[in-house]
This record gives sequence, structure tokens and C-alpha cells, in this order.
Amino acid sequence: MELKLTDGKYILGSYQTPEQTDGIEETLQRVLMKLKARRGAFIPLPEYGSRLHLLNREKPSNRIAAARQYVLEALDDEKELELMTLDLLTETDGEAKLSLSFTYKGLYTVAVEAAI
Repeated sequence: MELKLTDGKYILGSYQTPEQTDGIEETLQRVLMKLKARRGAFIPLPEYGSRLHLLNREKPSNRIAAARQYVLEALDDEKELELMTLDLLTETDGEAKLSLSFTYKGLYTVAVEAAI
């Protein structure tokens, strides 16, 4: 079990104690944290995070393949998940967003969106 986070802040439940999360919700929380963290920025765990912030350096024709590589690299230790689909969406304001779907433990399909 992990403590529940939203926008980097702990969610407080009854009696102002931090809420906990488990199962698929815990896994999705870890996934989002790993995708948003810059790989190498957390010194105690240099392999933690992703290189998704480097996508804008790639040629547009290579971005999907690079995004897939960066996601798989960041989530290498998440053995319960299998990446099914990956779409890279570019918003009108220039922001990029990843839309991902995974199979969780071979049983459930879950979708995640992450701004990059």
C-alpha cells in the first residue's frame, strides 16, 4: 500500500490522516509518477523516471517510436502491466499528451493520460 497523491499532494481522509491506495489504483499512481519524473533527476535512484521530456528533440516522424521506448524504459519494473496502445496527442497550445492503455495482470484494460 502507498499513500494516495493528487497533484503531488497527499490526500487526507477522516481525522486528517493520509489515505492509502492499493491494487490497480496504486499501480496507476506509480505509473504516472514514473512518467512525469525526469529520468536521472532523483539521485538515489538514477534509473527512476522517464525521458519523455526529450520528445521535442525528436523529429516528428520519430516521436511515437521514441515515446514508446521511453515509456517501456520507465515502466520496465512494472511486471503487472503490458502496454497495449500509445497515442501521442498534440494540443492546440503546443502541449503534448500521451494516451496509454495497459493490460493489468492480464485481466483488466486500464487507460492513462499523461501530459508531457
